[in-house]
Amino acid sequence: MPNEKNRLTETAIYDKLFREISPVFLTVFAEKVLGLDIVEYSELKDKLQITRQKETDSLRKARDRKGDTFIFQLEIQKENEPDMPERMADYYILLHRLHRLPVRQYVLYIGPGKADMPDRLELPGFSFRYTLVSFSDLPHELFLDAEHTEIQMLALLGNLANADPYEVTERIVRAIDSQPTPVGEKYKRINQLRILSQLRNFTPQLEAAMLKAATFFKEERDPFYKRGQAKGIEKGAEQKSYEFVRNLIQSTEFDDAKIASLAVVEVTFVQKVRADLGKKKK
Repeated sequence: MPNEKNRLTETAIYDKLFREISPVFLTVFAEKVLGLDIVEYSELKDKLQITRQKETDSLRKARDRKGDTFIFQLEIQKENEPDMPERMADYYILLHRLHRLPVRQYVLYIGPGKADMPDRLELPGFSFRYTLVSFSDLPHELFLDAEHTEIQMLALLGNLANADPYEVTERIVRAIDSQPTPVGEKYKRINQLRILSQLRNFTPQLEAAMLKAATFFKEERDPFYKRGQAKGIEKGAEQKSYEFVRNLIQSTEFDDAKIASLAVVEVTFVQKVRADLGKKKK
């Protein structure tokens, strides 16, 4: 079904984002949010296979300052899923059989509002529970004051309380702009910020902040802000923007309006990319 495919593709986009920032994010999340004093991580395969295959979001073998070793699993959820306890229990049993270590499991809900999926499973002769965290409950300052920009941008998902969304967004954009990194890396971080801003409907704030605060950004050169008037695709960061729209066209069944919303462009720009792809097939 197209709607189900669209939902799975959107989920994959967020999963990919958190995988990209996981080396830094896991450390901050474990320490600042969960209060774990982990001193060492060892990466484990995200795919678990004994008689069937399961794929996790983040899976690590961890050791805390006390010397205790355990398996640390974190799942990122954009939507509430009623069967989450069954999924996590399934993971728990597989991980226990593979590693014979204590398993600590966490689900981080990044969707709007608070998570309302169950965090436990109670059956005759069986009781199971995992830790459920709603990102919207976490103070945004916890992330905004971090050292790394990949953590600062997560402030948009936190509890803004009385903070102005535009001011928070502009601060993040300025932090990205000030990094001594190549322009391509800055565009990569901005693209990640775009994805996160869509979760909270902060795209207009991001557009305004980009125009005001990002010195590396030039409206007349970025297809995301050309409003469908692009006359060609240049190299570098512009090419990456073009490829983002092209990949959505090729790998999803989203209509032009949906792709335009995800890419923050006009529908006419998406139509141009689609037309270019049509010409190449001939």
